Amino acid sequence: MNRFLISHILLLLISILNFGNCASPGFGPKGYIYTKTKIGIFGTGESSKRRATSCIHSVLGLFSFGDASLEFLKSRSKIQTVTETNWTTFSILGMYANLCVEISGNE
Repeated sequence: MNRFLISHILLLLISILNFGNCASPGFGPKGYIYTKTKIGIFGTGESSKRRATSCIHSVLGLFSFGDASLEFLKSRSKIQTVTETNWTTFSILGMYANLCVEISGNE
């Protein structure tokens, strides 16, 4: 390989490492290229009849939108008693990331 190609590859790697994680889910382990994790936050061990999921999104770390609050999820799914809460994170190349909150519970 010539020096020109090697210098461009090194510049690309440095750019990915420094700027590649602009959009981040914020929780759990993060990969520079790809992240997909599920984190158990709360659980009572009780069985549940209902389940609801909502996500928040980030684009380039510049724009974020969505509502994944417990109040929103409980009102949308008619859950009164939460028995389990999980977070799912996803990001790719630091360009797009999301955090989804999933709750389970009963009326």
